[in-house]
Amino acid sequence: MTDRVGTGEALAISGWVRDSLGVALPRAVVTLTAVDGGRNLDKTKSGADGAFEVKAPALGEYLLAAFSPQLGTQSVEVRLDGRPVEVEFMIDVPGAVTE
Repeated sequence: MTDRVGTGEALAISGWVRDSLGVALPRAVVTLTAVDGGRNLDKTKSGADGAFEVKAPALGEYLLAAFSPQLGTQSVEVRLDGRPVEVEFMIDVPGAVTE
């Protein structure tokens, strides 16, 4: 039996970048850094459907940020504990009314 903790899927953070109206935001820059700041550990752009995936170097706590040039940045702390993590960013649209 192989222990998958700390490898492969255990280090994956995937999800979607959307605006507050639910519209996918392609080409949003998604960046993974240590919680206390520092250099980027992984960086990617979201696809046409807003989907992204980044990989962390080890289990632990990280800061994940999504940046859209039109709408700004949203960030969230994530904790990798051996299971894949999924994050859905919902970046506010200025002046939009959501229910």
